[in-house]
Amino acid sequence: MAKDFIIELLKKEFKGKESFSREELFDFYRQFEIDLKESTFRWRIHDLKANKIITAIKRGHFTFSYKPIFAPNIDEVEKKISGKIEKQFEELKYCIWSTKITHEFMLHIPGKSITILQVEKDALEPVYSFLKDENFRNIFIEPEDKEIDRYIYEAENAIVIQSLVSKSPTQKVEKASTITLEKLIVDLYCDKKLFAAFQGSELVHIIDNAYNRYAIDFTKLLNYSKRRGKETELMELLCTKTDIPNTILND
Repeated sequence: MAKDFIIELLKKEFKGKESFSREELFDFYRQFEIDLKESTFRWRIHDLKANKIITAIKRGHFTFSYKPIFAPNIDEVEKKISGKIEKQFEELKYCIWSTKITHEFMLHIPGKSITILQVEKDALEPVYSFLKDENFRNIFIEPEDKEIDRYIYEAENAIVIQSLVSKSPTQKVEKASTITLEKLIVDLYCDKKLFAAFQGSELVHIIDNAYNRYAIDFTKLLNYSKRRGKETELMELLCTKTDIPNTILND
């Protein structure tokens, strides 16, 4: 049976559903390939994803609404910092990003932004000292509430160094290790003091716009929120305050 015809039948089969499971997709293909092997089925899924017909939204669940992957802009300061760190600290795991990347999702945009640099815990002090020696200014290492209130958002081009949570979902953009959309949502939710301007209805606005514009892997998002000890709280917010269908979150 022609491939294009199968795809049209596939779309008709799951029309109107927010998402469908791997098992449902397997059962669909078994109508036409009764002896379908698991290895062949994996290639079917790979082909559908590669051709942007389906996209994964969580482990074993897909949707037809193809959305691009969020890739944050890496500005010159971030490029400079990441380049120096990779040269000085080989194999160091890190993540660098600016709060400016949230602006496309926001209703009320803050007047100033900060650069966030997250590194492995043992590297906090060495990285801090290194950047100071490299003449970077306004650097704050794991700032306490008082520093956040008094200095960080008043400073020009502030850089905040934090511990990088193990197995954080990061990605490479323009050779820099940076944040993913899943990590961004969780970090904004968890670090309420540092990201005070992104809380409440503004956070809901950010999440809704992110969900409507880009692909989000909810398995990755919730696994990371669990590592940060906020899975239950964040799930409640997603289920009760955002536009994300509960069928996607609770399947």
